[in-house]
Amino acid sequence: MRRLALVVGVMAAAGAARAEPTFYTARVAPILERHCVVCHGAEKQKARLRLDTFEHTLRGAESGVVVRAGDVKGSELYRRITLPRTDEEAMPSDGKPELSADEIKILELWIASGASSTKSLADFPTAPVPKAAAVPVVALTADWRPRAGEIAALEKATGVRLVPRSLVATDGLVLRTASAPSRCDDAALARLAPVSAFIVEAELARTKVTDMGLKTLATWENLRRLDLTCTGVTSAGLAALAPLQRLEGINLTDTAIDDAGVSALKSLPALRRAWLFGTKSADTELVRNEVSK
Repeated sequence: MRRLALVVGVMAAAGAARAEPTFYTARVAPILERHCVVCHGAEKQKARLRLDTFEHTLRGAESGVVVRAGDVKGSELYRRITLPRTDEEAMPSDGKPELSADEIKILELWIASGASSTKSLADFPTAPVPKAAAVPVVALTADWRPRAGEIAALEKATGVRLVPRSLVATDGLVLRTASAPSRCDDAALARLAPVSAFIVEAELARTKVTDMGLKTLATWENLRRLDLTCTGVTSAGLAALAPLQRLEGINLTDTAIDDAGVSALKSLPALRRAWLFGTKSADTELVRNEVSK
């Protein structure tokens, strides 16, 4: 029994050791994710540098390695994050928040110790623990709840659904038509005008919406995402969406959109992605850095 207990104890200890996160995973990667990956990640790689995985980080940029294991001062990553903010080579760039002293210290310790992906937290007893960043609450719309009765009446009258995007009342509403797309047309959209400021997403796939409906949607100032798959919209109508300064994504799959319509989309400042599968456009999908050109 003693031998069995000893074996069980050793196995439990080994399991605990395996479960302990590495210093890279627990401390280094979150810093890179928070400050660097937006410009050096899977979707965008300035200077051909990716910092979203350990392997990519050590691989470096087009100019060479940015992390030299054991050599803090010789590591370009460390040099860039410690430059004065006024220096044009300082990172993060473009006015993004700079790293805290604790975050810089963590990266310094990690590089100095060999830039390992396997060393544990216990191997860095003096490493600081960064304070969790406060997440600002950004209201997408006003609180829709005082208008709940009016919203319910419009749902009944139009045959569409207006559902909360989340438990946060200022996250707005999602317009859903999937249960009865044939009941949603240009006239139904026009009837939603009194509550349109609360709508942040409109799921209009396979509805009867046409270019006339796009003129109505252009007045929905807080619209972030719009699905027009298999609708009757055309490139001529897309120009009407120019007022949608907050629109981030639009799905135009299986519509009559062509390159002229895509050109109109490029004027939308917040647009990050457009899906164009099954259209007459030469592109099937546009992502942020393409749309914003």
